[in-house]
Amino acid sequence: MPEEPIPGPRSGHDRRRDVIAAVITCSAIGAAIVHAVRPGLKIDAVTAVLLAVAVVPWLGALFDSIELPGGTKFQYKRLVDRIEAAEERSARAGHAADDASRTARLAFVAGGSADDEGATGSTVSGTVAQLAAEYTQVRERMASSPERTNLMEQIFADLVTATRREQDFDVEDSLTSHDPGTRLAAYARLYARPDADHLDPLVEAVLGDEDRAFSQYWGFKTITAVVDTAGAGRMRIGDVDRLETCLSRLPRDSDRIGVLARLLDKIEAR
Repeated sequence: MPEEPIPGPRSGHDRRRDVIAAVITCSAIGAAIVHAVRPGLKIDAVTAVLLAVAVVPWLGALFDSIELPGGTKFQYKRLVDRIEAAEERSARAGHAADDASRTARLAFVAGGSADDEGATGSTVSGTVAQLAAEYTQVRERMASSPERTNLMEQIFADLVTATRREQDFDVEDSLTSHDPGTRLAAYARLYARPDADHLDPLVEAVLGDEDRAFSQYWGFKTITAVVDTAGAGRMRIGDVDRLETCLSRLPRDSDRIGVLARLLDKIEAR
């Protein structure tokens, strides 16, 4: 049985609230110390109001609204929530467009790969192993860049073509391999030939690739392909929970967010 998901890190909003609360506490203590040391120090009303206005925007993470003397009312939390929601929608739209572009490019590249219908089983198997090793080398030797991503997508497209034609490809063994290239080959195979019998180990492998953005991206796409073929009902509730936890941990600018969010939407709509 898979382990229970580890709770994700606290959100930036929660961390900001803690920092602001600490700053307010320290400021209050500092003011108390100043008052104790210099009890005769006077601060006029105008200065007090200006200081209050200056800190109002930073208190939005703690209060829905703040009303100053004279009836002036500031509402920040609702505005902040709206801005964050709009940013999230914009980011998801951008990820969706990029995702569609990458999928189309992969289909084009895979369709244009060399035709090896007449190749023997051993030849195809050797090609898969060579491509898996090539992916591992590219990932280890090249710094993260668009060029590296394009190279890895070419390799993945070739893996889709090669694994689709290998009759004796061992999906189960490849999914549990410690070699990232071999696991990527398993994703390619299930992307080309979705098989719900391998869904559980597929989810396990993809969740384990969280520090390998490219592999996990196509892993999520592969899970989606299997769900589209077999139905979301084949997903275990515990795995869905773990995918949701994974989503909460991903960087906000990650292209994995869009594909994983859409996968979870499909599962929830079952």
